[in-house]
Amino acid sequence: MNKPFKLDEHPRRPRPLLSEPPAGYFDQLPTRVMARLPRAEQPAITSWSWLLQLPASLRTGLATMLVMGGFAASFWWSNPAHSATTASLDSVPQTQLVNYLLNSGARVESTDLAVLAAAHPELPGTFLHASDEELTDALDAQPADESVYF
Repeated sequence: MNKPFKLDEHPRRPRPLLSEPPAGYFDQLPTRVMARLPRAEQPAITSWSWLLQLPASLRTGLATMLVMGGFAASFWWSNPAHSATTASLDSVPQTQLVNYLLNSGARVESTDLAVLAAAHPELPGTFLHASDEELTDALDAQPADESVYF
């Protein structure tokens, strides 16, 4: 059976006295250690190096502004193509448009014509040639929902 190990039962070796470090050793130690470290090469100076000096939050904000600015610019520059389509539609005489809508198989509601009449008040006079009696008869023929009026 093994005898349990007790440190107090073993003799200690005599410790040799350490010599004193040379004068100024600890004052010069940091510079000696730093001199032994490999030096990183200086990065090449580019026109974008100032961007790396900015904080990350500011760089993120600049990137966001750049993306949003690009979106706004693309939207702004794509608008003239849309206005060219509108300009080509504006070149068609309004009486021809109204005749097309009234005579074609397109379903045109009276509310659509009301919006058109509100936008151009002079337009209904060009295609509505009805007397007061005809207008009164047309309005009287419209069904009235009496529950709305009570």
